[in-house]
Amino acid sequence: MKNKWNKNILQLGVMLALAGCACILFAEVIKQWKSIFGFLGNVVSAMTPIIIGLVIAFMLNPIMIYIRRGLSFLICKIKKEAEYDRVYKKVKVPALILTVLLFLGLLVGLLWLVIPRVYESLTDLVNSTEDYINSAEAWIKKVFAQNQMIEDKLSQVLDYAENNVFTILKDKIMPNLDTIVKTLSSGVVVGIKAVMNFLIGLIVMIYLLMSKDVLLAQCKKVIYCLFSKKTGNKIMEGCSYANVVFGGFINGKILDSCIIGIICFIFTSAVHMRYAVLISVVVGVTNIIPFFGPFIGAVPGALLALMDDPIMFVVFIIWIIVLQQFDGNILGPLILGDATGISGIWVLLAILVGGDLFGVAGMILGVPVFACLYAFFAVQLRDKLRAKDLSSATGDYIRLKKFDEETGEPIYQERHDERKTLRESRMKQVFRRWMEKMHLKKHENATKEAEKKETEKDEK
Repeated sequence: MKNKWNKNILQLGVMLALAGCACILFAEVIKQWKSIFGFLGNVVSAMTPIIIGLVIAFMLNPIMIYIRRGLSFLICKIKKEAEYDRVYKKVKVPALILTVLLFLGLLVGLLWLVIPRVYESLTDLVNSTEDYINSAEAWIKKVFAQNQMIEDKLSQVLDYAENNVFTILKDKIMPNLDTIVKTLSSGVVVGIKAVMNFLIGLIVMIYLLMSKDVLLAQCKKVIYCLFSKKTGNKIMEGCSYANVVFGGFINGKILDSCIIGIICFIFTSAVHMRYAVLISVVVGVTNIIPFFGPFIGAVPGALLALMDDPIMFVVFIIWIIVLQQFDGNILGPLILGDATGISGIWVLLAILVGGDLFGVAGMILGVPVFACLYAFFAVQLRDKLRAKDLSSATGDYIRLKKFDEETGEPIYQERHDERKTLRESRMKQVFRRWMEKMHLKKHENATKEAEKKETEKDEK
């Protein structure tokens, strides 16, 4: 008995010591929070090429699988004696080469088409700034000709803005050309580093696509080595679900945004809107961001249209509303379907939290990450409810009021039609009682009148 008591005290002491160590470690982490985040930032910066390669490989993997299957099917159709599995293994390298060439061709073609047009639009915008200010002044004088005070105020605002622009050019930019050159030089270095990271990312992408089968097999070995078969199966199901969600959402969103950008370019070019390429690129890129992306992309386009022509500004606003309705109700569901499986309120929450924590990347990736977490907790909730012999269907809990503590049977709230019937029956009962009271009162009054007449008759 004494040994058992000593063993319990030893276990309690070890647990208290571990809890104290954990508290001290947590306090040190809080103190060194900035240093830890700085270290993690350096690690992420060093791993940038690997991250780029992972992202590109993840996006191109479905295309490579499709090309690989197509080549295997074509070879098997030509050579009827060939085995599909053996051919599928041999066409990995040709499928990879075709996938990389397709990706580089699309990337180079997109840059070749878009960048010169965007540069021309930006140059034209900078050169036309003074003309836009003069046009705005003329428009103000024309519109507010009868109200001299408003005209003077707006003209003062424009003059102030114009003077500030030239003051910044003369007093800030020209005297500090050396600093600007140094900043541009550092920017060039950063740009060269980004290009190098992208090239290394391409090499990592090729290696990952080439060795993905072996790498996935090694990951499966590690999972089933560290966990039981049941837990390993759950992890594999979770990874498969995450792959479907991320792949369907990201690839679908990119395709959806490209189509929206092309449609926007066709319309803006058809109505002869200036900066059509620049506006379409902004609309297409920002459309990748769920929920808030269309509104973010519409603001700069609307401002550019307003500076060019107020009528074109109205046309552009109407077009953006129509385009986003088409994307949200037709194109988006057609491409994405129910890729995430979560409702609109959870999508909004994921975008807000992800954007606040990780910026634009958080706004884009927050939805699929939240969808995976939502699915994980939904599975855990389902297993817990089934272990208690309870239903896991959400619809069974809509009318649930409580469970009977003795029998365990659910007690539901009354349905709307049942409540309506009960209410009508109660109203009928009240009306019947009221009629009975009225009849009783009438009978009493008649009895009193009869007694009164009998009394008068006896007195006579």
